[in-house]
Amino acid sequence: MELKEMLRIRAGEIGTQLDDAALSALWTFKDFLKEYNQKVNLTAITDDEEIVTKHFLDCLTILPYIEKDAKVIDVGTGPGFPGLVLKIARPDLHLTLLDARNKKVKFLQEAAELLGLDGLDCIHGRAEDLHKQNGYFEGFDCAVSRAVGAMEILSGWCLPFVKKGGRFIAMKGPNYEDELGAAQKVLKKLKAEVKEIAQLTLPNTDINRSIIIIQK
Repeated sequence: MELKEMLRIRAGEIGTQLDDAALSALWTFKDFLKEYNQKVNLTAITDDEEIVTKHFLDCLTILPYIEKDAKVIDVGTGPGFPGLVLKIARPDLHLTLLDARNKKVKFLQEAAELLGLDGLDCIHGRAEDLHKQNGYFEGFDCAVSRAVGAMEILSGWCLPFVKKGGRFIAMKGPNYEDELGAAQKVLKKLKAEVKEIAQLTLPNTDINRSIIIIQK
């Protein structure tokens, strides 16, 4: 099966329908990521099938939990995971991509320009500094983060961005219980609680994922 068609089918299995425009943009992004990665270290995953499965498909697992037209911030986005993938799949989303490493923000800016994406901001900065600025504190419907840090620290970084009634979606592996237990004091302090924990296996793999949804 062609790799692009495989992504379409497997994305559908996790609740996301990718149209031809999204698939084409993801392929352009994949090729640009691989090319850029030769001069700037962005990811250790460079095989096409692994990029499709371990980056694209993994990022798409949280899309069903994000409302239409939502204003979303991706904290510690790295080379755009999950935020840039979410934006490609769902152009209705208003995305802010935040990372503390300027070389990755520069890559994101170039990728966004290449893909012609509107409603996307790429910001170089630290979460603990940015959420103190006007327009950022409680300025988002949803915060997302993937492979950035322990839940206790991550909650303190992400939840201040989320408006009351909004949600923070943390992408974790199968062993999240200890992290989540250690984060309870922070969640209570920030007036947030665990709303749902979804566990899944990426289609046709043995890769297990946990999606932790925290309501503010």
